[in-house]
Amino acid sequence: MPKVLEEKDKTQTVREVKLEVSKEEIDEVYSKVMREIQKEFVAPGFRKGKVPFNIIENKLGQGYIFQKVLENVIDETLKNYISSLNRMVVSITNIKLEVANYERIVYDVVMELEPLVDIPDDVEVEVNKLEVRTEEEIERRISQIKDQFSKFQETDREVKEGDRVDIYFEIKDSATGTVLAGGDNNVYQVMAIKELLLPGVFEHLIGMKKEEEKEFEIEGPSNIEQFKDKKLKVKLKISNVLEKQIPTDEELLKLVNYKSMEDLKKDIKKVIEQEKENVQKDLIFSRYLSVLKEKLEFEIPETLLKKEKELQMNNFISLLSRQNRTLEQYLSSSNLSKEEFEKNIENIAKENIKRGIIINNLLRKFNISVDNVEIEYFLKNDIETQRYVFELSQMKLNQEEINYRLYQFLLMKKLKEEVAKKVKVNFVEQVSQNT
Repeated sequence: MPKVLEEKDKTQTVREVKLEVSKEEIDEVYSKVMREIQKEFVAPGFRKGKVPFNIIENKLGQGYIFQKVLENVIDETLKNYISSLNRMVVSITNIKLEVANYERIVYDVVMELEPLVDIPDDVEVEVNKLEVRTEEEIERRISQIKDQFSKFQETDREVKEGDRVDIYFEIKDSATGTVLAGGDNNVYQVMAIKELLLPGVFEHLIGMKKEEEKEFEIEGPSNIEQFKDKKLKVKLKISNVLEKQIPTDEELLKLVNYKSMEDLKKDIKKVIEQEKENVQKDLIFSRYLSVLKEKLEFEIPETLLKKEKELQMNNFISLLSRQNRTLEQYLSSSNLSKEEFEKNIENIAKENIKRGIIINNLLRKFNISVDNVEIEYFLKNDIETQRYVFELSQMKLNQEEINYRLYQFLLMKKLKEEVAKKVKVNFVEQVSQNT
C-alpha cells in the first residue's frame, strides 16, 4: 500500500493525491517484472527461463526495465489506494511523476470520484398499501394452470368463443378485387377470440360449422398499413373446429404432482404472499428513492455525465432506427429543436446517474453485501431469485455476465429489504387489486 503524502478534495467529485512508494515495494515489483521477462528470454549459454537478471538488463537496457517497473508500480499502488476508498473512481484524469528511481517513487494523481452523500435518517414516505383478494387470486391462478394444460379436441358443433378454428381465408380490396392476404389455399389456425381477429371477423366466425363458407365486407383497420382506408371483402371456409378441453381438478393434480387441491392452494398462497411482499417493498423503495432525489443535492462527475448522455443518445437513435425513422423526422413530428432534444437527453442522463449514486451510497450506509453462501440460499429458497435466474437463462449471456447480474440483483433485493425495515412508511389504503 503506498503512503499518502497529501490528499485534497478540490470538489465533491475531484480529488488530488500525492502517493509515495517505498524501496521495498519497488524491489518487489522489480522482481515480478524480471521474472515475467525471464520466462520467455533467450540468451546464448542459458536455458530458456534461466537467464540471470543482470544479463537481461544488459540486453534490454536499464531504461527499458525501469520503465516497465515504473508502470507496474503505479498500476499496482494506484489500484491498492483505490480499493481502500470504498467508493467508485470514475476516471483518472492525470498522473504526474515527482520522483522516480529505484529508491523512491512519488507521483501525483487527479481522479474523479463518485460523491459521498449524507443520507438523512428521518425520511418518511407515503405508499399505497397493497391489498390482494387472496382466495380470488388463488382461483384465478388455478384457472391459468389448467389453461396451460388444456388440449384441443375436434368437434362437429358450431364455432364458439375460445375455440381453435382451422380456416381457409381470402381478403380482397372490395374496390379493386386485389387479394391482400390469404387466398393461397393454406390452412391457418386462429383462436375465436374477438381481440385476436380483425374487427368484424369474430361476429361472422361465431356460429359457423365445419366445411361452411361465408363472404362478408368489413372496414379495414387503420393500424394495419395494407388494410388502412379500404373496404375489405373477406371469404372464410371452416376446415375444422376444435374445442378446448380443460382438465378437471383430479386431472390437474396428476399433471402437477399434488395429492390434493388443498396442498396446491396452500403453495399458491405462499407464492402470492411472497409476491405481494416483494411488490410492496418495490413500491416503498421506489418512493424512497424519489424522496431522496428531491431532497439531496450533489455534484455529478463530468465523465459519468458524458458517458450516460452518449448511451442515452445511442439507445434513442437505435430505437428510431428500428421504427425506420430518423432523428430529424422525430424532431419535426415532436416540434422539438435539436438543443431542446439534447437538453432532454441530458436531464434523463442526470436522473439515471443521480439514482445510481444514491443507491451506491445507500449500500454503504446500510453496509449491504452478498456472499456466496447467501447466493446459494436465494437460489434454493427464493422464488423471485429463481424467476430472475430463469430470465437470465433465456438471454445470450456468458457465465461471467450472468454472475454479475445475479450479484447486482441480490444486492438490490437486500437493499430493498433493509429500506423497508429502516424507513418510516405511512401506508395509504386503496382499492383492492391483484399483484
